[in-house]
Amino acid sequence: MSEREVRVSELVGRRVRDVAGRPIGRIEELLCEIELHEGGRDYVVRELRVGTLGPFDQLGGSTMVRALLRTLVWGTGYERFDIPWSWMDLSDPARPRVNRAAHELRVE
Repeated sequence: MSEREVRVSELVGRRVRDVAGRPIGRIEELLCEIELHEGGRDYVVRELRVGTLGPFDQLGGSTMVRALLRTLVWGTGYERFDIPWSWMDLSDPARPRVNRAAHELRVE
């Protein structure tokens, strides 16, 4: 893998921090596009969806548990941020960061 490639399994569920080091949520989804070329195809991530479950965030270790909690607490503190790939610092995939302050992120 090159420096620009990161395994999805290394990202989903990871806690994301903003530029100041404050936690903003966990990676829930990656939105990809398929780029076709003569040698085959590449899946290119365009955006990451990061969600926070407020006080329940610590309980959401696995993807399945987080999906269940998100359904149960919908409207009680759940926020989702759609973050462009170019805003992410994945130099350490175990500790992803956004190159913006939390207040600059788009809430969906």
